[in-house]
Amino acid sequence: MQNLKIAIFLISSFCVLGCQDNVVFTEFEALPQGWSKTDTLVFNFEAPDTIRPFNLFFNTRLNQDYEFNNLYLISTIHFPNGKQIGDTLEYEMAFPDGELMGSGFGSVKESKLWYKSNVVFKEQGEYKIEVKQAMRKFGEIKALDTLGGLMDFGIQLETVESSKP
Repeated sequence: MQNLKIAIFLISSFCVLGCQDNVVFTEFEALPQGWSKTDTLVFNFEAPDTIRPFNLFFNTRLNQDYEFNNLYLISTIHFPNGKQIGDTLEYEMAFPDGELMGSGFGSVKESKLWYKSNVVFKEQGEYKIEVKQAMRKFGEIKALDTLGGLMDFGIQLETVESSKP
């Protein structure tokens, strides 16, 4: 049954992504055992263009085992010249009543989260984005060992759609 769900997700993702002309790069990491606090997800891609702007998104796929209303991430972009930009990010993932946000049928919800907008990759070469989860239980200082319920995590790079008069 789990394999069937994964197959349906992959087919629907390919159909959705295939219909989007502005998608330049997309990559997912499956997290079947959860996302450990020691795991850093790494996404590498070549600069698609050094003039046009792009939008970067994080994509998530959550199930009902996700027990939080938000998601904290620490991300770092590594440029070909060695420069790095780090961010600590928070995203709302559930409504106040606990119902997960996002699209999808049943208990699995997919969300497309803004990361960076209008980015111009001025340097040719390989860029690397590293992402770690930074979740904690309410009132605790120690990081959560493993974040459950987040089934897949990915990035998506899209060209910025120009406004036409």
